[in-house]
Order: sequence, then structure tokens, then C-alpha cells
Amino acid sequence: MIIEVQQRNYYQILGISPDASQNHIDQAYKRLVRRFDSANSDASEKTRATLKKKIAILQEAYDTLSNVEKRDEHDQWIDEQVKPAPKKSTINSHPATLRNWEMPVDSKEKPANIYQDFFGLSEKPFDLTPDPKYLYLSPKHKEVLAHLVYGIQENNGFLKIVGEVGTGKTMICRTFLRELHTGFSIAYIFNPGIDELELLQTINSELGLPSESSSKKKLMDILNRFLLEERKKGHRVVVIIDEAQDLLPSVLEQLRLLSNLETETEKLIQIVLIGQPELDKVLAEEGLRQLKQRITIQWELLPLNLEETRGYIQHRLNVALGKGKVELTRSGTELVYRYAKGIPRMINVISDRALLIAYTQNTKTINCNIVRHAVKDIGGLKPAVSWVDLFWKIGTPIAALIGLIFFIIHDFALPDLKSNPKGKQNIPKIIQENPVMPENPGQLVQQEFVPEFSSLEKLDAMEKMEAVTPADNLAGSDALVLTQSEKLVTYLSSLSLEESKVEAAKWILESWGFDQSGGERVDKLALENLEAEFELSPYELNGNFKRLTNLNYPS
Repeated sequence: MIIEVQQRNYYQILGISPDASQNHIDQAYKRLVRRFDSANSDASEKTRATLKKKIAILQEAYDTLSNVEKRDEHDQWIDEQVKPAPKKSTINSHPATLRNWEMPVDSKEKPANIYQDFFGLSEKPFDLTPDPKYLYLSPKHKEVLAHLVYGIQENNGFLKIVGEVGTGKTMICRTFLRELHTGFSIAYIFNPGIDELELLQTINSELGLPSESSSKKKLMDILNRFLLEERKKGHRVVVIIDEAQDLLPSVLEQLRLLSNLETETEKLIQIVLIGQPELDKVLAEEGLRQLKQRITIQWELLPLNLEETRGYIQHRLNVALGKGKVELTRSGTELVYRYAKGIPRMINVISDRALLIAYTQNTKTINCNIVRHAVKDIGGLKPAVSWVDLFWKIGTPIAALIGLIFFIIHDFALPDLKSNPKGKQNIPKIIQENPVMPENPGQLVQQEFVPEFSSLEKLDAMEKMEAVTPADNLAGSDALVLTQSEKLVTYLSSLSLEESKVEAAKWILESWGFDQSGGERVDKLALENLEAEFELSPYELNGNFKRLTNLNYPS
């Protein structure tokens, strides 16, 4: 007899008893899914639609019974619906098949999502339920799945998979369980809030073993005998613990003791720890170093990048039969990626809200404005920092610092030529009152015209210079006076840099009326002490006569 209510009896759908363990639920689910898939290949269009509805109900039954809270609510509903008088139970305890399993009578179809008909989708594509058929195998997910399969095949004791919240760890785990062939006994623990005794009781219960004992030794003995029997059959036993970062250190130590169940050649049980990055911090504690050393295979599930985010969104739309029915612009995808930071769960949340907003705006194109509106509706989301933002955030202070350093060097590193010690002559004032402005500076420095001499002319010039040499001039204290420009050019070209500095100092001191007699000679040694003797500070720079007149300093 079928109870005519809108809610379905999920035990009846899966063909199991109400006290079935998670392992029995998984086996019944896999068996029915395989039969549906085989029947779907040769079915007509109408039959396929019916099978599709059955598969959706089957998935709903599996998700409900695999969740402790939902299963308790479902059991409570059954207790309220089933009357104690009838002898025949409404729950079918024999295995379900395609022939004897009919869809329960339902007066109303399950209401479609509000935007589902508008976009022509078969179902909600961005639901948060970890449905294995929506698994998008990005390169990162493939690597994690490959490490899981490799670790199980190689019979490693401990495996560890970590990843941020919402990166798809549970989805990977369920897909991994579905892909396992016969010959595996799986104990899947998704509630980490247990102690050592409850851990052993849960493992035995998941494997279909007696679990009522309150003695850890007795539970371990029962489990050990089961492991030896399974090994004789060629079967493997795997314990998978989700959200392992919340396990107590004492429970983790109990797991290490479980890994000691082994033969002389191989491990009898394999343990897979799946959790958030905080799991690494827990295992880094000194008291768990032995457990950490036994983890032979470990991998981190990283968030998706931009291209993987685009592929993830399109994959979920394709599974929901939305290929070509929804257009997501490139800028819209980039904005989803920035706010979701590559986390699949947040991509689902933002994409689902974006579809809803597009429906309200009567458009099938999801652009950046719609995504921005969706992010605002969700609230509390901050975009990932792009390289442009990082440039303005870091580059601007650096540029300001460089400008400040340049200002300091420009204003303080150059000598202060305007300083005037107390009691000394005010040299800058003298310069301003009597600036040095040669009437014909071209005769002093020939910048644009440099005479070229032939061999005979050079010889003649050298003979003329014999009468005037740097050595002779440096011996005296007076500045050199040459009235003929050709002799001046010839003479200056023969001077070294130091000798040229001495002559320049002599000329400028004589122009200002400094008395160079009385032993105050300007020579190479005195030039180095020019500031002490004449209250002048020498400063060297490259330039021309125009620049010197603008500075209006001794030169």
C-alpha cells in the first residue's frame, strides 16, 4: 500500500530497510543508477523523460538518507504517517528494480525553479547540493581524483586531501565513491564531532558490523576479524572522513592506532582525511607527529582560475540542458570570478542570483551589470585584488617616496653657495652688484669654432708657446693676460684639468679685486683650501656660458 502524500518514502525508493547503514544506501543507489543508465540508452523519447524524473527522485532519496539531520526528519515523518494497525509495512525491504519500482502517486509535480522555464532549463543548474553529475573535472580536480585513485590502488595507509571551503571536496569524495568498483567496503564519516569510542562505533556501523558495544577493545577485535576476512576475499576497506580538521587530537590518535591493523606485508585498512587547510595546522602539533609521518599521499584542492571558472559555469549550464540558451558575457564571467575568487560554491551562489535577476529583467544575457546587481543583493562579498588594483595600491606610495627622495637630494645634497658666515665678506652680494659679464665672451672660450691647424701651423704655434708655458705662469701669483685670441685658445688647450682650475680661480679673484700678494698664491694646493682662504665653495658642473650667467656665481 502506498501512502498518498506529497512526500515520498525514500527507503521504499531505494529498496532498503529503515535501519540500513550508509554502505547499504550507497550500494542500493549505485545499483539503481546503473540500471537506469542501461535502460536509458535504448529507451524512446517519452520513456527517457520518465526515467529522468525517476533519476531525480532517486538522487533526492540518496541525498536525504545520506544526511543525518534530513534522515532523522524523514524517519519522524514516516512514524507519523505509518499506522500501527496494518500488518503489511509500507516500506519495501526487498531490492528495487525498474519493473517493481513505480513512482509514488503524487497529486502535484515538484514546482520548477522560478527562472527554469524562462531559460528552458531542465533543472536548477547552480544548486548547492553536491550532485556528482555536475562534477567539473578541471585540471586541479583531476589531479586530486588521480591521487585518490592512486593511493587506494597502492594500498597506502593514510591519504590527505585539503582545500578551502566550497572548493568541491565533498563532490570529489562522492564521485570517487561512485567510481569505485565492487570489492571495496567503504565507511564514510561526515560528522567529525565524535570521540574515540563513537569513532569505532561509527566505522563498524558503516561496515555493517556490530557497533553497540561500549568497549573499544571489543570493537577493535570485531573490526580486525572483519578486515582479515575481507583481505582473504581480495576486498579492501576504506575509511573516509570528511571535515577532518574538526576531529579531536585524541580521535586522530585513535585513527593512527587503527592503521596498525595490518599483516606482515600490507595494510588492512586505508584512511582518507578530507578537510580544510586548518587540518595541516592540527597535524603539525607535536603530539600528532607520528600520524603526520604516516600520510604518504597528500594534495591540496586549489580554487579555479578565470578560464576554469568560465568552463565550470558552462559545464553546469550544459548539464541542465541550457547550452545556447543562456549567454554569459566575458566581462560578466570575469566579475563572477573576481567576487567568487574561484571557489565553486560561491560561483554557484552568484550565478544563481544572476539568473534570477536576468529573469526579472526579461533578458537571457548575463553581463557585468547583472552580475554586479547579484553581488549587491547577496551582500558581504569583496572582489579579489587584481594586478591593476595592486599597482595603484603599491605603486602610488612608491612613486611618492621616489619623488620625496628626489626633492631631498635636489634641495639638500647640492652645496649652499649662498651661505654667508658672520664677519666675512658677502660674496653673493658682491657678485650681484658687480656681475662678471665679459664684453666679448667668444674670445675667452671658443665653443662653436675650434681652429684646426696644419702640421706647419701646429709647429709654429708650439714655437710661440715656448715663451708662455703653464709652468712659468703657475710660478707667479698673477692671472695670465693674453690679448691675442689665437694664443689664448692655444694656451688653454694645452692645460690639464687641474691647471685650468687654477687659472680660472686666478682670473675670478683678480676680477673681484682680491689681493693675491703677500704670500697668498693660488696654486693646486691652495685651490683645495679655497673655501677656507677666500670664503668660496667650488662646485663642478657641465654647462655653457648661458648657464653660468643664469647662476651668476664665480666660474
